[in-house]
Amino acid sequence: MLDSAVDWGNRAANTIQGYANFAVESHQENLAYNEILTNPDVLSDYTLKFFGPEGPYPVYESEGQLETRGYPTQAVMQPQFGQFPAPPAAAPPQAPENFWGTFNDQMTRDPQNAWRLLNHATPNTVANKLFVME
Repeated sequence: MLDSAVDWGNRAANTIQGYANFAVESHQENLAYNEILTNPDVLSDYTLKFFGPEGPYPVYESEGQLETRGYPTQAVMQPQFGQFPAPPAAAPPQAPENFWGTFNDQMTRDPQNAWRLLNHATPNTVANKLFVME
């Protein structure tokens, strides 16, 4: 029984040591990220190495560099224009006497879009309505 308790204690100590090592490594990695993100000189050096010729995502400066063996390239697809629907056309401005009747109909039929009619109204239309209400 004593041997099994000692074995259990050793396994627990190894497990705790593994967790402690993981915590230390995570903390060191966090400090490294913090240094990269807060020190502009370190960030600049890291970026230049990352996108440099030996980095995982090299940036090419000439067509000759694109043909370098080991970097397969594909033709870039050009975006197709004219495939998108046209935006809705603005409603034509209405005479003030017709505006409030149309606005009332819109509030009855589709109240969530009635604000669009108010956007197309002239300032005088709304001001006159407020003057009449007072």
